[in-house]
Amino acid sequence: MTLICKKLIYFVVLLFFSISTLTPIYAQNININASKLLHHSSVFFSPRSGSFEEESTFQVPILVNTMGRSINGIEIRVLFDKDKLSIVNQTGGVSIIGVWVEPPKYDNTRGTASYVGVIPNGIITEAGLVGTITFKAKSAGQAVVSIANNSKILLNDGLGTETILDLGRASYSILNKAPGGVQVFSETHPISSEWYNNNTPVFSWIQDAGVSGFSFELDNKPNTIPDNTIDILDTVKSFNELNDGLWYFHVKAIKDNVWGTTGHLLIRIDTTPPAEFTPETNFLLAATILAERTLISFFTTDNLSGIDHYEVGVIDKLAPLTESPVFIEAESPFQVPINSGGKLEVIVRAVDRAGNVRDSSVNVEVPFIITKFIKDYIVYILLSIILLGFTMLVIHYLVGHHIIRAIRRTREILNNKNIENTEDF
Repeated sequence: MTLICKKLIYFVVLLFFSISTLTPIYAQNININASKLLHHSSVFFSPRSGSFEEESTFQVPILVNTMGRSINGIEIRVLFDKDKLSIVNQTGGVSIIGVWVEPPKYDNTRGTASYVGVIPNGIITEAGLVGTITFKAKSAGQAVVSIANNSKILLNDGLGTETILDLGRASYSILNKAPGGVQVFSETHPISSEWYNNNTPVFSWIQDAGVSGFSFELDNKPNTIPDNTIDILDTVKSFNELNDGLWYFHVKAIKDNVWGTTGHLLIRIDTTPPAEFTPETNFLLAATILAERTLISFFTTDNLSGIDHYEVGVIDKLAPLTESPVFIEAESPFQVPINSGGKLEVIVRAVDRAGNVRDSSVNVEVPFIITKFIKDYIVYILLSIILLGFTMLVIHYLVGHHIIRAIRRTREILNNKNIENTEDF
């Protein structure tokens, strides 16, 4: 057997062995979980658990994790235990949602709440705030809050593709009310640390078994104790047109001719808009010429609740009168796009922490660029003219009195020498 035949036989045996070894591997079934290939997102509550006393209020933010993908559509339906919880306030004011398809709403009878809206240009976030619910604990037990199955989150892919949604769930322990003073709350002013522009507060409290009446007081002092006189038999009291500032409601109950300890509730009222102000237009030559933009500066104050934010809206005076400006949250200075010769009205809206609004506007009319240049730089132009005139006077003095005189003197000396030379000959 030649060497070539031996090599050929060795190659065939090796090939057969390789095929027989690898065949079982490729013959196996490969299972792929298709759901893992689809995009997920999650909606969750913060906190997911906690303990709260009966009649107390607590806030539960609703957050979204897009898991690295951009989303632009949200439809979140919330379910809660209506026997143990009720919603006293639902806010969508601070939210990643920019356009509400339907306003945030809740139903304490059915135990539901909803947030439906659109996020212009989409968003990628690990904890985007959709809204905050303020719950009131009604009765002791375990209260569950969850995201309903019909909730949806849509990808920002131009197709409105739904993601696989991981539904959040939270469980809160509602504890029996501790013995002590009367528990006071207000549906018109539910959170003591926040300001409200409602000066007609309504206070409510719980009547324990055996209580025959209540004594109350409303003033600006935190620790007032009402007198021992029954003022009211009901559990609701309202007040009208209170002045701005801090108000404390105090109430105590009588049971079996014994007065209990006092319950207190602080409310904050601010019905006064921020101070008047006037926006200022700042034309920067380079920005006006090259970027066609101008700057609007603004600032104001609020004596009670303080300024929360500013909003700016721009009206094109050449547009139809039926068009309304769209206000966006902004900071000073604010850049306004302009066109040469354009006429704009910029409205600046100052919003305080109680929701009061103060609007102020300024007209922005871009002048002819040379006129604007002269107007903005008139001081420098005048200084340049004065400097130029002074320079010319100096030159005239030097030329007229010194240089010319020196030239004439030189010529006279030369002429005299020429005359002396001529006489010598």
